[in-house]
Amino acid sequence: MGLNNADQQDRISSPPSGGGVVEQRILRLEERLDQLESGEAGQPSMLHPAWPFLLGIIALGFGYLGLGLPQHYYQPLFALLLVVLLYHRRFIVRPKGGWHWPQVLLNFLLIALLFKLLIGGGVAHPFEWLKMPVISRIPPPEGGSWFGKMVPDYTIQWQGIPRVSEWAVDVTKIQTLLLIATLAGTLFRFQPFTSLTALALLLISIPTYLNFNWDWVILFLILGSISIYIQSRASIPPRV
Repeated sequence: MGLNNADQQDRISSPPSGGGVVEQRILRLEERLDQLESGEAGQPSMLHPAWPFLLGIIALGFGYLGLGLPQHYYQPLFALLLVVLLYHRRFIVRPKGGWHWPQVLLNFLLIALLFKLLIGGGVAHPFEWLKMPVISRIPPPEGGSWFGKMVPDYTIQWQGIPRVSEWAVDVTKIQTLLLIATLAGTLFRFQPFTSLTALALLLISIPTYLNFNWDWVILFLILGSISIYIQSRASIPPRV
């Protein structure tokens, strides 16, 4: 009888059949796959959506003070493409509720200012400083003396040289080509080509960088990076 009682206790404490355990595991895997496909697996974050939005608003103000507004259509265009790519690849977690579209718009503005920093050269006139002296006659005032009317008065003025001082170059297009070439070289791991294009991009951008207020730009980069990082999947703690 003792052996029979032990056998009965082993049967009671033993786990269910192997088929039931496998079915339960399959159901759990299917639930996790459904969550991954719907994008809900990474939703639980440690911070409220108001935090990245608040940091983004402050960073946007600093960026406006340091960089100004985008002056070329390339900057919002590339920002739109990058925001769509980040959300499509689910690198950035979409917040639920009423925070979704305001946060998307804020991310677009932040990235547009970032492209203003990268390709913000705009249209430049490199020979605007080149001028030549021009002698012009000053008309006599009405009611003046007869001497002023008989003897003309001349003055020398510095004017720009036509078709030379007015020559313009789109620096943003040149920066964009160099930036794309640098990214392509990095993608294909062609280090010498990447180094040369990055150096050329830096040299062309130096006059543009000198026009920025870097006290505000540094704050913009720090707070904007923190805001984007909080929204990314890298900030979500792994599940145990």
